Amino acid sequence: MKALVWLIGVAITAMSILVILKPQIARDIGERMNPQMFYFGAWARIIIGMIFLAISDTRSWGTLFNVLGILLIVVGAYALQAGYERTRAFVLGIVHGNENLVRVAGAVGVLIGILLISAT
Repeated sequence: MKALVWLIGVAITAMSILVILKPQIARDIGERMNPQMFYFGAWARIIIGMIFLAISDTRSWGTLFNVLGILLIVVGAYALQAGYERTRAFVLGIVHGNENLVRVAGAVGVLIGILLISAT
């Protein structure tokens, strides 16, 4: 289980660093998003949020892990509730908008990835 959490953390961190360095990657992913990628991403957020909640008791920053876990679960559940088309339009609006906003989202991804890595 620890190795899986570590691998997920490394993947999220690496992808987020790429998005910070080259926001065009986020645009490409947003434009290529299909329903399978959408559902995978939404459920991945929910599962990572549940991992954060499960490990929050064992970490010194338990409140941070609780808040991030709840936030990820809510975001994933909202994406599932909103549906593919609405969420895709929202994502495309963000990635085609301000490039700095895309970089901030990448920075949040780096934070989440580092927290997952530190959780192992």
